[in-house]
Amino acid sequence: MILALLLGCPEDVPAEPPYGMPLLDDGQLYVGAARIDVTPVIEETFQDLDGDNQFDGCDADPDMTNARCTEPYDDVDGDRHFDALFLAGFGSPRPALDIHDALTVGAVVLALNGEYVAFVGVDAIGVLENRCRDARDLVALDGFDRDRLLISASHAHSSVDTVGIWGLDEVTSGADQEFLESVVAAIHDTVETAASSMVAVSPTVGVADMSAPEFNGVPFGGINPDASIEGGINDIRDPLITAGQVLTMGFDGADGRVATIVSASGHPEVSDSDHNSLSSDYPGVMRDWIDGTDGGTTVFLSGALGGMQSALGATIPTVDEAGARVLTGTGEPEWFNTGGFEFVRMWGTLLAQASQASLTDTQAWDKIRVRKVEYLVPVDNISFKLAFQLGLLDTPDSYVDQTSDCPGFGINSDVFGCVPAATWVVEMGPVTLGSAPGELFPELFWGVPDEPAMVDAALRPGDKRWVQVDDDCAGLDWSTECKDEERVTMASDCDGDGVECDGVCDCLHAHAAPYLVSADKPTPIIDLLPGTYKFPLGITNAYCGYIVPGPDFNTWVDVTTEQGDHYEETNSCTASFGDLVLGAFVELAE
Repeated sequence: MILALLLGCPEDVPAEPPYGMPLLDDGQLYVGAARIDVTPVIEETFQDLDGDNQFDGCDADPDMTNARCTEPYDDVDGDRHFDALFLAGFGSPRPALDIHDALTVGAVVLALNGEYVAFVGVDAIGVLENRCRDARDLVALDGFDRDRLLISASHAHSSVDTVGIWGLDEVTSGADQEFLESVVAAIHDTVETAASSMVAVSPTVGVADMSAPEFNGVPFGGINPDASIEGGINDIRDPLITAGQVLTMGFDGADGRVATIVSASGHPEVSDSDHNSLSSDYPGVMRDWIDGTDGGTTVFLSGALGGMQSALGATIPTVDEAGARVLTGTGEPEWFNTGGFEFVRMWGTLLAQASQASLTDTQAWDKIRVRKVEYLVPVDNISFKLAFQLGLLDTPDSYVDQTSDCPGFGINSDVFGCVPAATWVVEMGPVTLGSAPGELFPELFWGVPDEPAMVDAALRPGDKRWVQVDDDCAGLDWSTECKDEERVTMASDCDGDGVECDGVCDCLHAHAAPYLVSADKPTPIIDLLPGTYKFPLGITNAYCGYIVPGPDFNTWVDVTTEQGDHYEETNSCTASFGDLVLGAFVELAE
């Protein structure tokens, strides 16, 4: 079910604007910003005796009276239950032991000629649709159009579990209700504070593509010692297509910088998992750096994270505490790749500096226009079905649509039901943002590189973008022979040299050929959007996992099987997710 909506026009402005916003038809852009610290208090901790950063004790046995309970915890309230705050991302259970830096909720509200929109950034792995709905309902009670609020989760892997799947064990939710309620309240409060303090501003826009030689491996025309780095980012899944762009919008008032919106791609996981500290990861460093040098309030919005995009394990130029590059005696970059919070500081600083340097377009804005498409996402992935059935997810039972409105429900036995989602397109002067309710693969937004190996699987062995390819798969038709399989035994011309061979194709290390992001939808998304600066917003107003291109979705893979180079399928609501999102953008373009 798809419903397209064009949100209000200037004549629809209420008689009394919510929060006293200046909804004036005067050609002036107004902006307000606010940020709230939502870092929770850590009440109970454990003793990590084996140093693996995971809790190896028993929930009801704080003193380890049972021999299989090898690590004690501090039962502060004496209820014989480990009231931990579990970190989301990586392995579990990983309880928080301390706080490295603050978790925040930040908002920027913009108004121009009676139109307005609010962007909220949350330091969280994801905020499920029902919680976003709660926050949107709260602002609606104040007269703020709920469909003009876009909530983007940064996907921080050292924040509190806001989804529920990183708890104490496989059948216990890790979602902390108190933290989630504080996040919803903070979304409302930041929007109210930002909207009620709006001032006239001048905008400046820029996009940094991280194209300097030090951010690219030699195969991509750079000098980085890591051959797989492009734009400072690894793509852990073939083909290597990275989203190394950073979008920045700065808003300056009469007294200086009021707000900055910055959006970058890449999982905020670069501190790695070798710690138990609450942290916003690199988005927090970016915010602090820009705030400290430009002033105002910076809000981070996630970009295209799928694929999977990450600077974890990458090699980057070393940056000192003052933000200066450290060079060798011969003037070359000194490289850093040992991870941890030093890597977080350096990578966040490098991104912030590129962000600031890109701000060059000072043209006045002529419009704000907000549109959205609603749709239902089928849940047919075994991991998501189990999460719903076990009550792990932070969501009520009524959240799942099990009616005829849900595509496939009652017809396809694999479809558990549907969850609601939507895609927004927001035009602001020369900038257009398109949102997705999950981790969008960058090729869905920017397109597939025009390179021969993208079409011909026989050319992939040794190609710079195909680093995990199985040579034995070169002669197979992925869509008919490999897409639904783990492996295929071959007795054919395996490598295209005219010689018969016997081999086993590992389908978990093979991909669609030609590599397409959709069999029948117009792509890429960027071509469906107006404007000069076009950028994706990931994990916005919902979170349903990875948005994998349909033709490359291996349906054999699930959370109970081997995954190979198709891990993302285990954490995606459905194989049709990519086409659903593309279809929403097509609907909005029409």
